[in-house]
Amino acid sequence: MCRSKPFRFSARAGLVGVLLALAVGCSQSPVGPATDAPVLLTRLSRAGGALSAAEVNLYVEQLVPTQSGGRLELLDVTLDIPPGAVANDTVFSIFIPDDELFYNEFGTSGLVFDVPVSVTMSYRNADLTGITETSIRIAWYNADIAWEPVDGTIDLVNKTVTAQLSHFSAYGLISDARPGGQ
Repeated sequence: MCRSKPFRFSARAGLVGVLLALAVGCSQSPVGPATDAPVLLTRLSRAGGALSAAEVNLYVEQLVPTQSGGRLELLDVTLDIPPGAVANDTVFSIFIPDDELFYNEFGTSGLVFDVPVSVTMSYRNADLTGITETSIRIAWYNADIAWEPVDGTIDLVNKTVTAQLSHFSAYGLISDARPGGQ
């Protein structure tokens, strides 16, 4: 739901509000348009060598024992679940809803960890046009404020970003730094 500050209604204010809403819009989608917000990285076009949906399974799940932990991998995403991350054996999953975006949904959604889970996302097939590579980071989608960055490290040689997650949600690779202030 879009939120705005309360104001006194008048016919003129109502008309301005409607016109503004039509011009700007309101989106709860992590992939929807936004102004002055970080951009979600996209993959190079399929003609440029990126994988197509027909070549990959865009969903994987695995029961991870609490005693030993485990690892899940899908396309350009790796989850490392350490022992004791959760109290019980749990099904973990990675879902990539759109193979043209660096956007993933990790499940069980909302799961909070006793020990952080490590995620590594590769951006080797990213379209970096207009993106400053050192600004790329992992962020989770918070419906109240859009993309919320997570502390992590970028490996410019291997083109990966790694972060420690305290919970599951939707995560993506973002950047808000563009050459020339674009």
